[in-house]
Amino acid sequence: MSTRDKKLLIILAGVAILALTYFLIFIPQSNKRDSLKSENMNLKSQYNQLSALAAKADDYTKKTKDMSDAMQQVYDNFPSYLQIENGIMDAVAIEKSTNTNITELTVGSPTAIDVNNPTGEAGTDSSSGSTTDSSNTDSSQSSQTADGNSSQSQTDDGSAAGSGTSSGSAKSTVTGYQLYDVSTVMAFKTEYHGLKAMLGEVIGSSQKKTISTLNVSFDDSTGKLTGEMLVDSYFLYGLDKPYEAPYIPAVPHGTNNLFGTTN
Repeated sequence: MSTRDKKLLIILAGVAILALTYFLIFIPQSNKRDSLKSENMNLKSQYNQLSALAAKADDYTKKTKDMSDAMQQVYDNFPSYLQIENGIMDAVAIEKSTNTNITELTVGSPTAIDVNNPTGEAGTDSSSGSTTDSSNTDSSQSSQTADGNSSQSQTDDGSAAGSGTSSGSAKSTVTGYQLYDVSTVMAFKTEYHGLKAMLGEVIGSSQKKTISTLNVSFDDSTGKLTGEMLVDSYFLYGLDKPYEAPYIPAVPHGTNNLFGTTN
């Protein structure tokens, strides 16, 4: 091999060594450096965000507590359960405080409201796919007329039979509570001021109530207003508080002095 060939081999070997060094060492290290640089920028951005949050930690903690307290106040306005007697005693209270004569009262059974589907129709039970119209009276509802008779049966524990409170398919995915609607239809006779007082009694209730429909007409023969009102009362099933039964005063039965002979 000539001297010239040896020099060419040395030059080629040097070029090969440089190429191998470039592709096997320099490029991988460069890519690793770029990756670390990008990761460092992301970590720096996260650090700045976390630092900003940490600086406002006390403010966020206070706001979280305020929101929790506000939500608790909303929950406190809901009863944990409603039964037939709640609707009856609400009607009695309206009669006593508003000079209104309720001639017929229909208390419906609880209907589950799917709070996870706010755009859907109220009263839809997702477990069965059927919709219950709470304004209609059926065999599972209580119809209270002026003579005080009731058409709904109750179980031994006082809960309405067939109320459907065992359904949990429409529970809120956030709170875990189930919202129920109990519809009450009141047929009434009253005067103008009595009607205003009755509406104020329902709207101003400490519990969650709404007036869904109201039909009123003037009776020429008596000079009074007659009408029918549909009131929806709501309760949250699953609240950590006991059911509060309404106060029902004692009702006197008969007399101990049938013939009036006892002084």
